[in-house]
Amino acid sequence: MLEKERHVLIMEKIRGNGFVHVRDLMNELNTSRSSIMRDLCTLEEEGLLVREHGGATLPEIQERLVKKAEPAVSEKGAVHVREKKRIAHRAAREIRDGSRIFLDSGTTTAFLIDELAEREVMIVTPSVYLLKRFPKNAKCTLYLLGGQYDPKYDMNGGEYAAEMLEYYHFDAAFMSANGVDLETGEVMVADFALACQKKAAMKRSEICYLLIDGSKFDQKAACTYAGITDFKTVFTSETGHRKLPKNIMIVEEK
Repeated sequence: MLEKERHVLIMEKIRGNGFVHVRDLMNELNTSRSSIMRDLCTLEEEGLLVREHGGATLPEIQERLVKKAEPAVSEKGAVHVREKKRIAHRAAREIRDGSRIFLDSGTTTAFLIDELAEREVMIVTPSVYLLKRFPKNAKCTLYLLGGQYDPKYDMNGGEYAAEMLEYYHFDAAFMSANGVDLETGEVMVADFALACQKKAAMKRSEICYLLIDGSKFDQKAACTYAGITDFKTVFTSETGHRKLPKNIMIVEEK
């Protein structure tokens, strides 16, 4: 079968089903995996499809979340507030007095400040957004990582912030994400530098938790920084999925 014929058949199948699996294409077209992958690469370069884990989909079906398209943290802070508060309230029960913890940038992790202000804990964060929520009479101790300020995320980042993390040892890290893919188990963010910083923080932590509202599931982002199994518990709100990994805890409204 000629290459152009394969391309026509691949696009017919993807338009009919919305998604095509590499294995199915190999069987139906009686073609090697390497040939199918070349076909998908060519079609993606032409803007006709988007390659995904194990196959491909149409661009309009699976929009990729990138930093340029992501809302600013100030906008996200007003969304899913009730869910985020419940998640933070439950996650705070995992923190013992005297703990040294890392609080990731993000609007859900920011609500942990409200829970920890009167606790004897040490907090390290890159988030200026979180710092703005810090009460003047708080009992907890807060350290802000230095680095290049990013106004969109309202946080400090870059190489200097990552180097500073090497000086710390955390009892626990409370992380955020832009998207979670249950099929592949990937936890993603929209920016490569941010992904590296998150990985550095998790590496310096004894235990890691993920705090995300249910809207983050089935969202895609540019960079994978962890897997679902890297977290002891994923605290979230209703996801709409019936089957979830055992470490995902849905924090329901009481």
